[in-house]
Amino acid sequence: MLLFYVILLSAYSAVQASVIFEDCGSAYELTAVNIDGCGRRLPCYVTLGENVPVNLEFHAGFLSRKLDQDVVISINYLNLKTHVTPELCEIVDCPVKINAVTSFSSIMSVPANIALNQRGYLRWRIYNEENLLVLCYSVLVQTQSPLQKLLRISDRNQSQ
Repeated sequence: MLLFYVILLSAYSAVQASVIFEDCGSAYELTAVNIDGCGRRLPCYVTLGENVPVNLEFHAGFLSRKLDQDVVISINYLNLKTHVTPELCEIVDCPVKINAVTSFSSIMSVPANIALNQRGYLRWRIYNEENLLVLCYSVLVQTQSPLQKLLRISDRNQSQ
């Protein structure tokens, strides 16, 4: 019985951890976006030069055999392409299953050459083999240095 409550609490925490995002025209139903270090508060702080785990959950209404990611951080009218690994079909069984919830994780590399303490948007687009935009979302982000991240974590721990 205790194991059931632990699993239930973990599932509830995972749902609560989803970042606030704006869908920008997904053909699939995007249900959750989890960015490591971000919660329900905006902006989502991203640390320059850091590799950040990102998890998506979606419901596919039709088949896709191949998925390609295009990730950009837009700050101060600069659009910086962001490297993401692994590619989706390396970790998600392609073709994407129809009428099932699919979850996958990627690692996003935050560019080190962005201005500090600036707000902008992370835009994540995923296209299928027909170049159809199947998933698209945007999240308000703010840049920070590794030292600022440590101080923010320290302040959060002291206030708890």
